[in-house]
Amino acid sequence: MAKRTEIPQFGVLSGVKVIHNSVSIAGPFAAELYADYGADVVWIENPAAPAMNRVGTGNSWQQDSKNMRNISMNIFNGEGKEIFLTMLKDTDVFIEASKGGQYNRFGLSDEVLWEQNPRLVIVHISGFGQTGEPDFVKRPSYDPIAQAFGGYMDMNGFPGMPSMPTNPLTADFITALFAFGTSVAALMKSRETGKGESIDLAQYELLMRTQSRYPMDYIRNGQKFVKEGSHSNFFAGYGTYTCKDGKEVYLLYLGNGVLKKGLPFMGVEYGNTEVPEGSSVVNLDSSAGQKLEGNIKSFCEQHTAEEAEKAFIDAGVPCSRIMKYEDCLTHPQYLAREVFTEWEAANGQKVKGVNIFPKFKNSPGKIWRGAPNIGMDNDDVLVELGLSQQEIQSLYEKGIITRKDYIDHL
Repeated sequence: MAKRTEIPQFGVLSGVKVIHNSVSIAGPFAAELYADYGADVVWIENPAAPAMNRVGTGNSWQQDSKNMRNISMNIFNGEGKEIFLTMLKDTDVFIEASKGGQYNRFGLSDEVLWEQNPRLVIVHISGFGQTGEPDFVKRPSYDPIAQAFGGYMDMNGFPGMPSMPTNPLTADFITALFAFGTSVAALMKSRETGKGESIDLAQYELLMRTQSRYPMDYIRNGQKFVKEGSHSNFFAGYGTYTCKDGKEVYLLYLGNGVLKKGLPFMGVEYGNTEVPEGSSVVNLDSSAGQKLEGNIKSFCEQHTAEEAEKAFIDAGVPCSRIMKYEDCLTHPQYLAREVFTEWEAANGQKVKGVNIFPKFKNSPGKIWRGAPNIGMDNDDVLVELGLSQQEIQSLYEKGIITRKDYIDHL
């Protein structure tokens, strides 16, 4: 059992305390970002059932619950609720993910939480928000539902084919990044003023916010987004191409400098009436565009993906092989940047996963602990609150808290 005094002090968020009570991806990942950079993060888990990111989601919990402590406790009634409110007294940020208004219905409104700690930053993550049409606010939601309602799914897939969600879990990870960034900003203000904040993150809204110019294109000009699939519908040399070895590359003939050097490489003239000086794209439906497409396809069919990538890069054309995990694990750039690293899991075994990014030069993040088992830190957290061993044992006997070594069955 890790004692509070054993938690190392490191990173730009050292001294920040975060509690999260969330399952699935968005809430835990937002909390993980705090933990990556040195915050003391306590994960409250429902004692009735393991969190969703432990079950049926592979190694999600191992990858994205590192550096956290875990208490498995029912916070919505009785002694568990009282303990939770006490925990908030010295907490900086509380993150929860549930249907809109759920905490109000449990008697844990923002105002109730602020009675315990007026400087607390509260993060509410939901599919449809805390306010709005009542039927929508209380709807359940997961990543693909947010993509569907947020207009994101309509943009993805192939022309003439059914819409599809983007993978992996775009809505969840976008939401987590917004939750982390906005709550850090709110924490800065809270420390300045002593007044907390409540942040209402509706997943579908965040997806709408990250659609670049396309919503405005429709609002102002009535211009609808056209699905592109694996290749631009409008520009030549912009998409996925299959190579001799069956592997793929993605390249972009985009930008004046790229065209000036890259078109002659593919036997297409630059600086004529079809592709005049200063052009940044080649229209797909032009004769130059069709020639470029044909020559690229022919070139790729005669070269491996690695050869094609090098040739286009040497010609000044942005290009990358489409990497598979087996490629990433051995690629020299991945190795040089230490994209993958090992750490010790709760059962003492070594596990390998993705490192902490982005990197800080002066106050780097670190992995000091693997993802915790269920209730692994119950005693540790409760002793910090001043409870005696006898009181803690009583909570176990009443089922208010529980502890279980989660078996990694993969």
